This record gives sequence, structure tokens and C-alpha cells, in this order.
Amino acid sequence: MKKMLLFAAVSAIALTGCVNEDFNYEQPENQPQLMRFDAPVMKQTRANIVGEISGVKYPAAENFIVFCKSYTGSFKGWTNSDDVTDYFKSNGDTVRNESYMTPELVDSKYWVTDSAYIWPAKSYNLAFAAYSPAKLITEPTSIEHTEKGLQITGFHTEEDANKQYDLMYTSRKYDMNSLTNGNAAVPLVFHHALSSIVFSSQKSDINAEYHIDSVKINGDFIQTADFDQNIDETSNLEEGDAMWSFNPASASNITYEPNFPSFNVPSAAPAQFTSGTSALLLIPQDVPDNATVTVYYKMNGMEAEETIELKKFTYDNGGTPTTIDTWEKGIRYVYRIAFGKNERIYFEPSVTDWVQHTTLIYTINNVSN
Repeated sequence: MKKMLLFAAVSAIALTGCVNEDFNYEQPENQPQLMRFDAPVMKQTRANIVGEISGVKYPAAENFIVFCKSYTGSFKGWTNSDDVTDYFKSNGDTVRNESYMTPELVDSKYWVTDSAYIWPAKSYNLAFAAYSPAKLITEPTSIEHTEKGLQITGFHTEEDANKQYDLMYTSRKYDMNSLTNGNAAVPLVFHHALSSIVFSSQKSDINAEYHIDSVKINGDFIQTADFDQNIDETSNLEEGDAMWSFNPASASNITYEPNFPSFNVPSAAPAQFTSGTSALLLIPQDVPDNATVTVYYKMNGMEAEETIELKKFTYDNGGTPTTIDTWEKGIRYVYRIAFGKNERIYFEPSVTDWVQHTTLIYTINNVSN
């Protein structure tokens, strides 16, 4: 399933705000067009979670960054051609929901840049790239889009699950212009840069009553790393083999606590840990050997807890119990705790779904009261 972001650049009767005055472009013969963006999916999902886990709304006050380059002729690379010029600000421009910037435009479907831009004459082409969200809670050392794509130095994930967010980046889209694209959609595809760790639960004994209150995950985790989209412009101008790099010695002992309402464990379909922060969004890394999960629950009204090594969760790999040793970017890992017994210019970015790994299961057979 793909959820679509629809960006639209709509004809404007009069321009407001500021245009890119530093860029030397010919005035279009027709009325200049003000870029506006329509991105409904940004209101719908924080981590784009489907399957066993429910998603939540991406707040209308949220925003993302778009980079834009202008050039003549065909795209030869982000910086590898003499006529490549920043059309947006060199560090990108922020895109927000129009209702956030102009409150009287309630429930507007449009998203707009902080600065107003008009499309250049048809002899110019544009290339776009983006990342989300615009505001990283813990500021990295640097963040930019270079010939290698998105580069982030010193990205940091929060220990507080309520402050974690879904870092995403796009493939490039280039050679876009009013003459060629007209009313056609210009796609930007967002990819998840982090790993998603979620939990579910189920019981096999229909006569026992289990109520899960909370879950805590502890271990030596990597929280700070560098991200490289890793585009090789000699072979591919659009996408790269994105990678994270970090010093393993920088791992520190962290306790994560997913935030979800307590619930009674069902015997039918696995219970959903439903909340906006029930998913942990972590830097892709090797699963720490000392990582544990502690489940706080009630059995028939009696309080209990169980601590499980994360690597004791396994899945059936062709008849062989197999563990997960590494969390990869863009993958959702589900750990189940089982109790047994006008010439408009449109932008159409899509968000790739989390690729869900086969659910890992650990069964608690001997419950202590």
C-alpha cells in the first residue's frame, strides 16, 4: 500500500512574499505561477505503521524541507554542471500546511514554502529532493543535500519514545519543467531512514486473564550516527544505497518505554499496542547482545513481570528457529509476547511502506505470581 502526497503549484493572480531574486531567469510569457503544495499524507501518519500496529496522524503543524536546483539542458548531477544553481535556498526551504501559516484557511489541502517561488521560463529545468521532518529535535552537526544525496552528521535519536520521529528522505526527481510536465505529476518518493521496532501480544489459554500495563526495552544502543544517502552520480543520478555509520564504542545503556494504553491480552488475533509512540524508531544497528524486554502485566489480577532477552524472540525460518541480529533501515520488526499455555505543476510524492519482517515470537510459559 502506498499513501500519496500531492504537491500542487497553482497559478497566482498576484505574487506575495518573496521570490528568488538572486536567480537570473526570463519572465514567463504567461502569468507567473506560485508554487504551492498539497500533501495530505503528512496529516495521516507518523511512522506509516500498518498490519498489527495502528498508525497515527502526522500533525498539520509539522513540516518538511525541499531542495531545488535549476539548470539548462539535461541533469548531469547535483553540482557537476556549470549552470547548476540553487533555486530554493542552498539549505532547502521549509514546506508547511497553508492553514498553519494562514489560520483562516482552515483545513487547507495545500502546503506552501516559507518563501514564495515562481517557476522559471520553460528553458530551465528543475531538480527536487526532500527530507522530513524539517525540524530535527536534537540538532545534528550538519545536514545538507550534496552530489551524494542527503548527508546528516550527528543524527541523534531520543531516549523518550514520545520525542522520536520518522526520519525520511526522497529519491531525486530531475528535468522537471513547465513545458514537458505541464499538468502531469512530478513524483518524489520518501524512504524511511530508521528501523521500526514494535510489539504485539497474544494468549493461548482462553481461561487465563492477562493485562499488559507496560513494556521496557533495555540495552547498549547506538543513539548518534551519520547518515549518507550514498548516491553514485557516475551510475545513478536518482537513488543511492543509503547507509548509517557510527562508532560501536559510542553505544550507551538506554531504557526505552513504548507508550501505549494498557490492554487485556486476547486469545484471537494478536493485540495491537496502539498509540502514537508504540513504535520505537531507532538507528539501524546490530541488536545488542544484552538487550532485554521487561513486560509488566497482571495475571488474573495479580501483578507480575517477566524479563526476556531480545534475541530469544525467534521466527520460523523453514523449520529452524531464527533470531534477528541486525535491524535494517526501512524495516518494521514485530516482537510478539505470547502467553501460553491552469498549467498547473503537480508534485506527487509517495511514502514507501515499512517492509515488515516476519513476526518474532517469545512465549511465556511459566508465569510467576
